[in-house]
Amino acid sequence: MTSKQQTSRQPLMDQRDNRDQRENRDQRDSRAYDRILVTYAELALKGRNRADFRRRLVDNLVWRLRAEGLDWKVGFRHDRIYVEVPRDSAQESLNVALAMVTATPGVATVSRARFFPRSNEPWPAHPDMGGVEEEVLGLARQHFGPGQSFRVKVKRADKRFPGRSSDLERELGALILRETGWEKVKLKDPDRNFQVSIYPEGIYVTAERRRAVGGLPVGSGGRVLTLLSGGLDSPVAAWMMARRGCSMDFVHFTATHLQLNEAEDNKVAQLARILSQTTLRSRIYLLPYTHFDLALLGNPTPYSLALFRRFIARCAERLAETTGARALVNGDSLGQVASQTLDNMVSNSRAIDMPLLRPLVGMDKNEIVDMARRIGTFDLSVAPYKDCCALIDREPRTRSRHEHLSRIEQEALGDYDGLIDATLADAVCLEFECGQRVDADRPDPLRRKAAAR
Repeated sequence: MTSKQQTSRQPLMDQRDNRDQRENRDQRDSRAYDRILVTYAELALKGRNRADFRRRLVDNLVWRLRAEGLDWKVGFRHDRIYVEVPRDSAQESLNVALAMVTATPGVATVSRARFFPRSNEPWPAHPDMGGVEEEVLGLARQHFGPGQSFRVKVKRADKRFPGRSSDLERELGALILRETGWEKVKLKDPDRNFQVSIYPEGIYVTAERRRAVGGLPVGSGGRVLTLLSGGLDSPVAAWMMARRGCSMDFVHFTATHLQLNEAEDNKVAQLARILSQTTLRSRIYLLPYTHFDLALLGNPTPYSLALFRRFIARCAERLAETTGARALVNGDSLGQVASQTLDNMVSNSRAIDMPLLRPLVGMDKNEIVDMARRIGTFDLSVAPYKDCCALIDREPRTRSRHEHLSRIEQEALGDYDGLIDATLADAVCLEFECGQRVDADRPDPLRRKAAAR
């Protein structure tokens, strides 16, 4: 085989010295394209079921991308997930994809990378780095900051790639100093880090890494039913449980009976729609509180709010039997309001057999507000709304006991099971997928995949 034939079979050869090699380099550079690199932290700690968690995260990313109209390939190589960005994609689509991936539970970091695929041939003795050098220079010029420091980090994950990482770092660093306005190299804690990662499938060049939401993929932690109110707390609690891998549905009590055509405009239904961007696919059940209100009419008691919260929990427990939920979730924060004292929280939990999870129990209001702003529910949560709890009692008792409340329920509420049945019979159900209303008859991928496994 002639040297020219060998060069044509190895398009990553050093092509700086002759015309044929320069043509090969141009041909290879034209194949470079963008990828979104995804790393996960917590998934890496899993043992034998790590592949199940990873597969769930890949499925969720595909689902979210398609919901945005992006039918992009999502793959997995070498402990990282990547999203392949088509060459003709608009910058707007790439920005949407980056934001979506960053907000997906289970993702630890996100990087936009330029990918230079390797041919099927082995790495040549002198790989051509011309395209990589041009990309690094372009990123250096784009991110230049007067007086700031930088470093070039080379990760040679494929040890078959010839040479040493440190040599390539020095060469690329010297190139940046020579060709751009950067003047200061700092190997520890630089202002800007330019990363070159060499893998068997090719070379990645990145200049920034976004921190994502972390946690576990939705659908990997079981199903819960969240008691969703119109305030700040319960949407944050729902988001936190989704970040721990839970798929979920919601239940909310409305002040009046709602018709299906007006239910979607309900404030809490809109909160559920926003949350579905994280939970992927969720139903919200809107129940009227009028049956409870009429049953308690004529039996005034200072414990009406405590009784109503127990009624909500029991209705939700009954509903959970049909949704497949293994636990209930609410937005209680210990001591935040009168109904959330330890005594009242205990008496509420004892009203049901199903576990009642309170992810906000140790958080203060400022932390909850900050989280609501972060996840995009704050503005809607603070909008005016007639919440049933506020309508029932403006000065609730701070202490209650399960045994005492049980006696009041027996005396004042009569046929308790019939009261729950009547309330659930008037439920209105809406279903949202990735922020959009969907037909309730449409198959749910989370449930379908779980059943298949």
